[in-house]
Amino acid sequence: MNHPLETVTFHSGNSYGKRICAPGWHWDHRTPFRDYDLFYVASGRGAMTLGGETFELQKRCCVVMRPGDMPKASQDPKNRLTVLFLHFRLSGADEAAGPFPFPRYTLIGESFQAETMLNQMMELLAFPVPLQQLEFDCMMKRFFANLYRVHLAPDQPGGASVRQMQKARRLMAAIRERGGIGLDLHALAREMSMSPQYMSRLFKASTGETLKSFIARTKMQRAGELLVQSRMRISELAERMGYSDVYAFSKSFKNVFGVAPSQYLAGVRLPAPSPPPDPR
Repeated sequence: MNHPLETVTFHSGNSYGKRICAPGWHWDHRTPFRDYDLFYVASGRGAMTLGGETFELQKRCCVVMRPGDMPKASQDPKNRLTVLFLHFRLSGADEAAGPFPFPRYTLIGESFQAETMLNQMMELLAFPVPLQQLEFDCMMKRFFANLYRVHLAPDQPGGASVRQMQKARRLMAAIRERGGIGLDLHALAREMSMSPQYMSRLFKASTGETLKSFIARTKMQRAGELLVQSRMRISELAERMGYSDVYAFSKSFKNVFGVAPSQYLAGVRLPAPSPPPDPR
């Protein structure tokens, strides 16, 4: 099922930028918003009342205002706000259903590089360039996909946090880069700045799969690539993958692909092209 975010297209509004709030700054919007406003706190503290709720403004938080909103905000005079804001419009949304339900408030923290992404979008809008609208739509969808992911994080397997998910992705990337071959778990744990025990627990909590199973699957996926791309015999490939005998390798291969290496190879090789017809 598609996410509602996939049904809309983002269009830039006529206002965006970075604001260092002056002493005594406060915001009391008396007329309803006509568009959406993405409001990101780069530094400082304050509070915002929006839609009957009051949100704490703090570093790396994001508030999304919708058409019809009339926000009220203030700042801590001893820790003034610096904010990035970007107005935008949508097409493709069901207008009869009201404004698109973007998350009102998100404490992003270090979940993703929100400030960098917002600065990139503002740089894009600074001058007319080819495909500007397409790129803006793509960048905004990426930003909001990350925003939704922060809210969905508690529903990940095992309730892993966003930071744990990031560590798990780094671990997966390191294993895939090596093709799962010849891995020393203690050395890999040191590289990830974890203990081997914690690394295994984190991976299971974040992905729902054991680290041992993922390494084995990655190794067999690499074996499948080498089997097709190289002229290595199956016995040579088994040795390359670190297996002491062909039988153990074939069993592991079949667990991943459902067929033995020889059957897999026969299935992926294309038949030889037919010879051209005899012109006589």
